[in-house]
Amino acid sequence: MHKRTYRYRIYPTKAQRAALQRSLDACRWVYNQALAIRKDAWE
Repeated sequence: MHKRTYRYRIYPTKAQRAALQRSLDACRWVYNQALAIRKDAWE
């Protein structure tokens, strides 16, 4: 079985870029909080 990868370029407007950045910032914050919880549980 072969795996195929596709790459797409996006050209967001300034408003879309700002919305995407806010979304990614929120995802990063959630990930880091979950990681901190798991690290604390491990210790």
